Amino acid sequence: MRKLRLKLGKIAAVALTLAALCLGLWLLESFVPSVFALRRFLQGLLYIVGGLALMRWSIQGMKWTVRRFLWRVSRRMAAVFFFVGVLPVTLGALAAACGLMVLFGTLTAYIADSQVRIHLTRLDATAESLLRQLRAAEPRQRAEFMEGFAGFAASAAGPFPGLEARARVAGVELAVPPAAPAAAIPDKLASHGGPVRRGGENLLTALAADGGDQVLLVVPLSAEYMLRMLPGLGVLAASFDDGADGEPRNFWEQVERALQAGRPLQRAGGIPPPEHAFDWHFGWPVRTSVLDWETNEVRGGVFFLHTRLSGLMRMIFAEQEEWSSQAALRIGYWLLGAFLVSVLISVGVAVSLTRTLTRAVNDLYVGTRHVNRGHFAYRVPISGKDQVSDLSRAFNTMTASIERLVEDSKERERLEAEMDIAREVQAKLFPPEPPQLESLELLGVCRPAHSVSGDFFDYAGLSGERAAISFGDVSGKGISAALVMAALHSTVRTQLSTLAWTEPGQLDRAAAALVERTNKQLCQHTAANKFSTLFFSVYDEESGRLSYSNAGHLPPFLIRRGKVDLLDVHGMVVGAFPSASYQSGAVALEPGDLLVAFTDGLTEPENEYGEEFGEGRLRELLLHCGDRPAEEIIHAAMNEVVEWTGGPTLQDDMTMLVARRL
Repeated sequence: MRKLRLKLGKIAAVALTLAALCLGLWLLESFVPSVFALRRFLQGLLYIVGGLALMRWSIQGMKWTVRRFLWRVSRRMAAVFFFVGVLPVTLGALAAACGLMVLFGTLTAYIADSQVRIHLTRLDATAESLLRQLRAAEPRQRAEFMEGFAGFAASAAGPFPGLEARARVAGVELAVPPAAPAAAIPDKLASHGGPVRRGGENLLTALAADGGDQVLLVVPLSAEYMLRMLPGLGVLAASFDDGADGEPRNFWEQVERALQAGRPLQRAGGIPPPEHAFDWHFGWPVRTSVLDWETNEVRGGVFFLHTRLSGLMRMIFAEQEEWSSQAALRIGYWLLGAFLVSVLISVGVAVSLTRTLTRAVNDLYVGTRHVNRGHFAYRVPISGKDQVSDLSRAFNTMTASIERLVEDSKERERLEAEMDIAREVQAKLFPPEPPQLESLELLGVCRPAHSVSGDFFDYAGLSGERAAISFGDVSGKGISAALVMAALHSTVRTQLSTLAWTEPGQLDRAAAALVERTNKQLCQHTAANKFSTLFFSVYDEESGRLSYSNAGHLPPFLIRRGKVDLLDVHGMVVGAFPSASYQSGAVALEPGDLLVAFTDGLTEPENEYGEEFGEGRLRELLLHCGDRPAEEIIHAAMNEVVEWTGGPTLQDDMTMLVARRL
C-alpha cells in the first residue's frame, strides 16, 4: 500500500480513498438512508481532489512530453525559431492581412454606401426636377409628359430601370405605370434617405413635395440595378428582409442573405476578372437603415459588396494619372516580393546556422561518449572558423591532453613499479642486522626522501673481534644516485676480506688504502659528475680502537662525558679524481662513548623561514638523549628534523648511524 501511495502521489491516494468510501456508502445507502448526506459530501470532496489529481497528472505529463521532445538541441532550436521567428512572422502576416482586410473593407463600405447615396441623390434631384416641370406644364400635357419621362428613365438604357412614378399636381393623381400601387406614403419617407422595404421588395425612393403637390419616384433594387451602381467594381447584393417568424434578422443573417443574393451575379460575370495571381476576390458587409413601408418603422439592413483588389484600386486611382497608379502597384509588389525574399533568406540562414550548431553539439556529445568509454584518440570533426569550431578544437586539444596524461600515467605507473623493485633491491643492500660484538652496539637507519636513496651505510663483521663500518652520501637523487650507491656498496664489500687478517697496527693504513681503491673503481665505472662522500672505519674489539678514513663526508660526532668532538676529514670525495690520495686516523673508544655519523639530510633541511636545522641543534639533541638506546636516538633526531621543516615530505634523504662502546 505504501509503495502504491508513493507511486501515485498523495493527492491520487486521497482520491482513491474517497472513491472507495463513496462506493461503500452507496452500497450501504439502501440499508442506512441517513448516510446519503455523508456520501454527497464525500462525493463533492472527490470531485475537488480528483480535479487536483488530474491537473497534477496533466502537468506532469506535459513536463514529461516537453523533456522528451526538447531533449535534443535541434528540437530546442526548432522550438526557439518557431516562437521567435515563425510565430511572430505568422502573427505579423495575419495582423497585416487583417489590417489590409479592414482597410479595404472600410473603403469598400464607403464606396458602396457612397454609390447608394449618389443614386439616392440623383433620384431626389430627378423627383424635384419632375415636380417643377409638371407644375410648369399645361394640365392637358402633364400626363403625356410624365409618361414619356418615366418610360425613358425606366427603360434598359435609362438611369433608373423599373422606375415607378406617382404624382399629385393641382389635385390630379398621375401614375406611371398606371398599375403602380397607390398605398399611403409613410411619414418617415421624406426624411429617411435610404432603402425602403415594401411588400417583400427592396426599393430606392425619392419624394419631392411643394405645398400640396408631390412627386414619388420608386426604383426596385434589382440585381441589374445594383450591378449598374458599381460599374467595373463588383457586385452589390442586399438583404433587408425579416425572418420566417416575423422577427428582424440579425446582422450576420442579413450578410448571409446578401451573399446568397450575390451568387447568381457572380456566375453571371459581375465581379471583374483577376489581373494577376494575387488579385483576390473579397467581400465586405455594409450596414444601412431600411424603412418598412407598411409599418413606417426603420430597422437594420445590409449591403454586401463583392469585388477584387484591382477593381477597388482602379476606383481609388480613377482621378489619378495611370502611371502613378501603376507605380504605386509596382512599389507594393516590389515591397511584397522583397519581404518574401527576405523571409526565405532568413529561413535559409536560420536553418544553416541551426544545422551548424546542432551538428557541432551532436559531434561533441558523440565525442564525450567516446571519451567516457576511454577512447581518448577520438577527434571531433571540425569545419569553419567560428566559436563553435574553436570549441570543437578545444575538445580535441583536451582529449589529446587526456590521452597524453593517460600515457604519462601508465609510464609513471611503470616507473613506480620499477622504483618499487629498485627500492626492494636497495633495501636488501642495507645490512639486515648489525654484527654481534660484546663491546660495541651498532645501528643504522635510512629514510629516503623518494623511492630510492643515494645515502649509504653498511657494517659487517670481519672476524669474531672486528667490524667494518662504512657511511656515505652520493651526489644527486633518484635512480642515478641509487645506482652509484649500489656500486659503492659492492666495491667496499668486495675489499672487506683483506681486512679480516690485517695486523692491528696496519688497520689505519688499510682503511685509507681501501678508500683509495674504491675511488679508482668509481672513477673507472661511473660518470665524472657522479661522486660520493665516504666514511670508512674498522673497529678492533680487542684494543677498542677505531681506525677510519673520511673521504669528504661530514665529520661524525664523538660524544664523550657530555662533550662532542668531531672526527677528522682526510681527503676529498670518491669518484671524482682517480689519483686522489687519502689519509687515515684512529680513535680509542672508551666505555660509554657514542659515535654518530649522519648525512646532510639531518642538518640542511629548512623551516618555513628558510633557516636550516644545523649541526648545533643536532649536537644539542644528541647530548640530551645520548643515554637512550640507539634506535630511540635515531628516531628522536629524525622526528625532530621533520617537525622543524613542518612538511609531510622530506627535503632530502636522512641517514644516521650510531655506534656505542659498551
